[in-house]
Amino acid sequence: MTARRAKRRGLTGRVARAVLATLAVAGGWLVVPVAPPAAAQQSGSVLRLASQTPWVGAGEEFVLRLDVTTSEAPADVELAVAVYRRVTSRSEFTRTLDDGPRGNPVTGVPPTKLADLAVDAAGAVLVRLPTQDPAQPLDPARLRLTADGVYPVRVELRETGGGKSLAGLVTHLVYTRPPQPGGYPLGVALVLPVHAPPTLRPDGTRALPERTASGLAALARSLEAYPSVALTLLPTPETLLTLDTSERPEDRETVATLARAVAGRQVAAGTFVPVSLSSFAGSGMASEVAIQLDRGSQVIEQTLGTRPDPRTWAGEDGLDERAALLLRQQQVDRLVLPERAFEPAKLPITLTQPFAVDARAVRRPAALAADGGLVDHFSPADDPVLAAHRLLADLAVVYQDQPSRRRAVVVAPPRSWSPDKAFLDSLLSGLSSSPILTGTTADDAFASVPPATTATGAPLVRRLAPAPAPQVLPANAIAAARRQLVGFASMLAPENALDDRMEQLLLLAEGAGLRSDRRADFLRGLDERIRSQAASVLVPSHRSITLTARTGEIPVTVLSKTGYPLKVQIKVASDKLDFPNGSVRDVDLLRRSTTERFSVRARTSGSFPLRVSLVSPDGGLELGTSRFTVRSTAASGVGVVLSGGAILFLFVWWARHLVRGRRNRRLVPA
Repeated sequence: MTARRAKRRGLTGRVARAVLATLAVAGGWLVVPVAPPAAAQQSGSVLRLASQTPWVGAGEEFVLRLDVTTSEAPADVELAVAVYRRVTSRSEFTRTLDDGPRGNPVTGVPPTKLADLAVDAAGAVLVRLPTQDPAQPLDPARLRLTADGVYPVRVELRETGGGKSLAGLVTHLVYTRPPQPGGYPLGVALVLPVHAPPTLRPDGTRALPERTASGLAALARSLEAYPSVALTLLPTPETLLTLDTSERPEDRETVATLARAVAGRQVAAGTFVPVSLSSFAGSGMASEVAIQLDRGSQVIEQTLGTRPDPRTWAGEDGLDERAALLLRQQQVDRLVLPERAFEPAKLPITLTQPFAVDARAVRRPAALAADGGLVDHFSPADDPVLAAHRLLADLAVVYQDQPSRRRAVVVAPPRSWSPDKAFLDSLLSGLSSSPILTGTTADDAFASVPPATTATGAPLVRRLAPAPAPQVLPANAIAAARRQLVGFASMLAPENALDDRMEQLLLLAEGAGLRSDRRADFLRGLDERIRSQAASVLVPSHRSITLTARTGEIPVTVLSKTGYPLKVQIKVASDKLDFPNGSVRDVDLLRRSTTERFSVRARTSGSFPLRVSLVSPDGGLELGTSRFTVRSTAASGVGVVLSGGAILFLFVWWARHLVRGRRNRRLVPA
């Protein structure tokens, strides 16, 4: 045990009274500087938020639970808390995060020695700030907040007597009440990715890092713990497949937990792996987009037991018009994209309504823009609980913009986000108990929130922002690999999923952001696996066959070492043979050795070659070829006629010559 932990354990054993139970509001203004992170690190003291009251109504208590770690003696340090005036805009809110609250606090709490503060059973230091109910007699020990809003709260750990600052944080007190009659809570459309970087390797093996798997498990558990919060899941099918087929039981449990957690929530359809639609459009690979979506939906339904929503496309990259056309061809008419995907719009407040997209190639799809500022709260943080409450406070500021209108804001962290259970639990718990925010799906946001309009009342129409030049895909190589894969798939029985596993290599080769050599690795891996299977199906390399009659049968034996049934096509061809029953035969290879007999008729005698080809049933994949030598010893009809004619001619010639010779001898005088 370290010395720091020993002192911390000593601290938890002390029970002190709560701050406001013993301290009255000083009445004067108190400015509390927060120690910068570097200073806190040097001091060896850490101050983190364990939890806080997310929403405070009139007369209710704002409770902070703080995890305090310090190398100083508890009697030598004190905790100071100050509440500042409410923020009136999101830009002002952001400044409280970047630079700390400005101005003087609306009220301050006299600092209390750490040793005198109450500690709960979990070891967290408690700070309680009760608020004044305007309907009740004035209590000087309570905070008097003049209006609903978001109030910055600065907490500082420092040396006793106002000495050196050791650690600090800035959180927010959200003082609010349910919407007034005619008002609406702000819809919060969380679009949460379930994603891991591709785990399939070119050799067909998979590797899911334990840290990534742990984050996905945390996400699943948090979602299951707060089923009342409506939201949209954006799973990467390749990730789900990896978890579902993992050898680790806990990974398979993650999928099972996700399957339970998606009940009543929206699951957005997506490609098998994230792809660049603009690259597909620029490479003329529209059919591959359809395959990616189809395969992705199949995996989602197979693993989560729910059919994904095909109407909504949620992406984190911009689109060009050709990509929008591709999506329209796939019946997608709703887009959820980051704000940067659209040309800037001059709006005084955060856009919280759907709008139309002016894409000339297609009918205008509806769109929702994911707010980039809200997404920033998902960045990795040393204090995830604090980050979650800052996000809730930021959302409360958005609510305060127009509490009387029905609106919804999209919060869509990137796929690179690493889920943290403390962050998610704090966020989802806050949403589930909020009087002014309500979780919603992206689908419900499109359906329930009126479209945005301009100042003149016309529908708001925005154009897609120019997208970066798309990455060029190896379209010819991918098309060749697809033909090869289709040919191999035509050989397999329906229940054999070997082609599905091979196809994943091709789908990964189409993923966004891959280097060209990495794409080539996946394509090469697919080619090697197909050829390895094809090499297990053999025909005799060479053999000789003798026909003793004009007609006969030629046996062709195929040897299969695959261990599973196959369908193949045998083709025979020769310039000297006819095949009365056909020269092409579809054959089921159900055993290790299968012999197929071809009826033949020899056109002539002698030796000549017979070509044997083994191909897939669709003819797209050649498995092997062979060359037989056929020797025919039977005389042909033409030969017999010619031979007979020649004999007859010789016999007539010989007879005439004999008769003529005898006649000539009789004419000669004796």
